[in-house]
Order: sequence, then C-alpha cells, then structure tokens
Amino acid sequence: MKILMVNKYNYIKGGSERCLFEVTDLLKEKGHQVVPFAMKDEQNVDVEYSRYFVDAIEFNNLNFIEKVTGAPKIIGRIIYSKHAKEKIEELIEAEKPDIAHLHMIDHQISPSILPALKKHGIPIVQSVHQYKVVCPNYRFYIPQKNEICERCLSGNYFHPVIQKCHKNSYAASLLVAMESTIHKMLKLYDHIDYFIAPSKFLQGKLVEGGIPKEKVLYIPHFLRLEEYKPTYRYDDYFIYLGRLSEEKGLVTLLNAMKGIKRSELKIIGDGPQRSELEHIAKKENLKNVQILGKKSGDELKKLVSNATFMIIPSEWYENAPMVIYEAFALAKPVIGADVGGISELIIPGKTGFLFPLRNIKELQNHIEYFLNHRDAAPEFGKRARELTEQKFSEETHYRRLSSVYKSLM
Repeated sequence: MKILMVNKYNYIKGGSERCLFEVTDLLKEKGHQVVPFAMKDEQNVDVEYSRYFVDAIEFNNLNFIEKVTGAPKIIGRIIYSKHAKEKIEELIEAEKPDIAHLHMIDHQISPSILPALKKHGIPIVQSVHQYKVVCPNYRFYIPQKNEICERCLSGNYFHPVIQKCHKNSYAASLLVAMESTIHKMLKLYDHIDYFIAPSKFLQGKLVEGGIPKEKVLYIPHFLRLEEYKPTYRYDDYFIYLGRLSEEKGLVTLLNAMKGIKRSELKIIGDGPQRSELEHIAKKENLKNVQILGKKSGDELKKLVSNATFMIIPSEWYENAPMVIYEAFALAKPVIGADVGGISELIIPGKTGFLFPLRNIKELQNHIEYFLNHRDAAPEFGKRARELTEQKFSEETHYRRLSSVYKSLM
C-alpha cells in the first residue's frame, strides 16, 4: 500500500512529529511505501519528494512592518492555500497514493488540500494531536487567565475575539476565528473519512464539537517497548518532564513542594515560564527543587529510569501525554492531575494517583504516600509496565491502524 503522509513539518519539532515518524517507520517495516508531504524547511529530513513540498512561511518572530506587509500572504495561506492544493495535486499525479494519512495541517498547509485529495478519489484519515477542528486556538485554554475554555464547542468560533485567547492578541484571535468559521462554512473537514483520536477524552470532545460519532476512532499511541528497559531500583528523587509553561501546572507543583521537605524534585524541560519558576523556587527557599532544563538521549532516559515516580500537574486538557507512556514503560508510577486524557491513562492505586485540578493538599498527600511507602513504587511500576505491554505495543497499534486503512480501500 502506498500511503501519503501529510504533516506541516518533516522534522521532529514536537510530540506530534515524533508520532508521525514512528508511525512512518512502523508502516515501512510492514512493507508499505510512505510518501511524505510537508513544508520546506532547512531542518527537514531529506527525502526525494521535497520538490513537491509547499514553500516555507514564517508566522512568528515577525516585526510590525513584516506583519503588515506579509499579512495578505499569511492570511491566504492560513485560510485557504491555493499553493498547497496545487503542490499536493502534483504529488498525487506523480505518485498515485492509495490513502492519505494527515497529521498537523493547519496554517502552514491548511485544509485546502482536502478537496484535492477527494477529487482524486483518495480516502483520508487524520491523526488528531490537538483540538483545532473544534477549537480555533487548538487548546481549549486561555493562557492569560490560566482558564480552561469550551465556548467554541457550540460551533460559534468568534469567542476567541472576545477572550483574546490566541497569543493574547485581538488580531491573532480574529484570524483564527475567521479561519475556523470559513473552514466550517466550506465544510472542508467533512472530506475526512476518519479522525483518529489517541485518547477517549479527545474523541469525546470532537463528537461534542459536531463531528459524527462514527467518524471518530480511538487508537492510542504506541511505544517500541524494546527501547524501554524497566528499572525497579529507584534513587531518592522524583521528576516532572515537559514544557515549562502556564498550562502545565508547575506553580501548583512548586506550592505543593513547600510542604515536602524530603527527597528531591527534578524539573526537566524548558519553556517561557522557566525564569518565573526559578524565581519562585529561590524566593520560597525550595532547596529540594532542581530545575535542570532540557535533557535528551541517554541522559534523559537515565534520569527517568532512576526516579521514584513522575508528576504531571497539568491545568489544561492534555490529550495523551507521551511522557506518561514512557514513564510506564520504564516502570515509573505517575501522579497526575485528573483532567483531559491524563485521567484515562492512570489507574488510581494501581499505576499511580490522580488529584483534583490545582488541589495542592491532595498532590502533597500522594507525594507523601510514595515517600512513606518505599516498597510501593516498584509494585506500581510493575503494573504500569504490564499495562503498557498490553495496550500500547507497536503490534497492537499497527493492527488497529491497518484495519482502518483496509476498511477504506
């Protein structure tokens, strides 16, 4: 089978691209041919199809003059890109794919490619990594208010203009509101045959937002489990791993650490909130908190492997955090906020604990449990690893995905 794999970036920019490349590798190993379509970028993985990619465009880090002079091109690209439609038609004519598997296409590519795919009779599935189809700012979250927001689930996409929820900018919020409204009017996403949601929570929100229930399928992410060797010997520390930004609940975590005087919290990652978190840790004299910054490769895997447990204190609708998959694969229990897709991954009292959103006392109680019961973490970790082997293996994922493909052929 020849699969057209579409994503705006053809390099690992974030978690969605990581999923993209892992699915691509899995399909190739199973004997399928994968043809990528993306935006041109010097960071891209070099492929023979790059001549068909859409031209690069920059939306961020522009000065005022660049924003004004570039506005027509930017708006045109986001709303409906004739350029992207033409380029993907060139690729379709040359390669004649059997099916199209989309990932992130908003802004840099746009859903203008969907009618082109249907014109050529190509079935379409999309792996949904965020909430863009039903939420213009794609997060159900207003950053400057640290507030979860579902106003656009009604189908009225002009709430962002009132809430200024995209980049804390009226202009940017108006643009995404227009984008979602026009795409809905043109019924562009109706061309997609199946949406693949990696969490039941996301599946439910897409249906609430108006997508027919029968078109939204639940298929969780997967891990190559042979790359994750579980460790049942723990050092005296626990970790947070992820982006350092407001929606991740790290201020709540630091407030909880005021009451934890034993062991050590290692915060791994980087982001716009790092300096604020360092200031809080210093001001509150949190001597058992270390902010390590971004780590990768063997160093990161060792830090996770030797930790007693992981904490995910998010305050927005996380979809299906890969860090929980990885923690479980390495036999680490997880304490997570009871929100979004986190809730369905953690089995309370078995593979970790859930605490109510922003509830500092409950979070402290769960941390203290593992610190007071040193033999508990290995048992929790063993069950977490077993769960990963049962539900999140690459063979299980391939069986489910290939079944979707075959149903459309």
